[in-house]
Amino acid sequence: MTNARKICFYTLSVLLPAASCKETYVSPYILPETGYLVIEGSVNNGHDTTTLVLSRTTPLNNDNLQYELGATVTIEGKDNSVYALPEKTSGHYSISQLNLNTAVEYRLHISTGAGREYVSDFVSIRNNPPIDSISWKLEKDGVQLYMNTHDPQNNSRFYQWEYTETWQFRSAFGSTIKYFIIPGSPGGNFYSVGFRNQSDYDSAHQILMCWRTNLSSNLVLGSTEKLNNDVVFLPLTFIPPGAQRLSILYSIDVKQHTWTKAGYDFLQRMKKNTEATGSVFDAQPSELNGNLRCISNPDEPVIGYFNISFLQEKRIFISRSDLTDWNYNSGCVQIELDNKSDVIAANGQGLMPTTPAKLDPFGGIISFYVSEPICVDCTLTGSRKKPSFWP
Repeated sequence: MTNARKICFYTLSVLLPAASCKETYVSPYILPETGYLVIEGSVNNGHDTTTLVLSRTTPLNNDNLQYELGATVTIEGKDNSVYALPEKTSGHYSISQLNLNTAVEYRLHISTGAGREYVSDFVSIRNNPPIDSISWKLEKDGVQLYMNTHDPQNNSRFYQWEYTETWQFRSAFGSTIKYFIIPGSPGGNFYSVGFRNQSDYDSAHQILMCWRTNLSSNLVLGSTEKLNNDVVFLPLTFIPPGAQRLSILYSIDVKQHTWTKAGYDFLQRMKKNTEATGSVFDAQPSELNGNLRCISNPDEPVIGYFNISFLQEKRIFISRSDLTDWNYNSGCVQIELDNKSDVIAANGQGLMPTTPAKLDPFGGIISFYVSEPICVDCTLTGSRKKPSFWP
């Protein structure tokens, strides 16, 4: 539920043509000091971990996330069963391998540290058919990924997908040298460059290898409500031509949830409020009424929708070798500097040394190449830890 904590409190700008300027309109609505409770996430029945994120709404001029800390979060069944979701990290309440009885209805119960209580309606566990396939197509303007699923029983109808992208990439340049400080020189410390220990580098290229992971940020929804058959085939995400994501090896992991019609309508309003605002032609923000309420203060709004479904998941890999003419270009360049006169300037500008350009007869460095840190150290945008699922 991206940007859920801000969806209700928009500041509007009114264009004044005669004056050719903008005047900020500040809504007279006053947000409570503690904000309203926001519940994000869906309960996964089965093998995967369920994580619910609790936070508070904040004004638009406040970019800090205000997590709800120290709450007691439980899932309660009509059969008097109770499942606790402990707080694992700030505002994130989790339970692994939740195996609920499909014949029983369940609700969410939250008690905050401030003594407020919130409950949801009782809901049934939704069926969720397997994902049939994750496919891709190389087009002249990039790679388009698609997903396909179907329910032969025609009972699912309302779907949500989230995905995680992971890709492998290299630094543009290796680094066999580094800066050294020689103390005690006349006039202060003296800077030079020298050869580094190569133990952390690819033995063949002296180039760092990293992996990067991105989570989907938009709500991906699909419905077959108006179709005779419960079959879905839709675009999932797009990779622009020459993007780093497909420079070596790319993976996408897709998770599928199913919802009731009421829950799906809630997600659609959420999507419109968070992804289609900012233009005079966009739909106006709408109120988000879910199936949760505050029982200690019935007049207090609660933002969120409690849903339970079996989780379906599928992963695919795409290799650079599967593509033709991908032409990835990092855009990185190197420049040559003199070891005697340019080291201090390069170090001060934050440029990183890569390799020697010229050596003297004794192997000393006369001049060397430098580049932007992001071109030399891939850990600035990724991690050197290889994911457990990586081939």
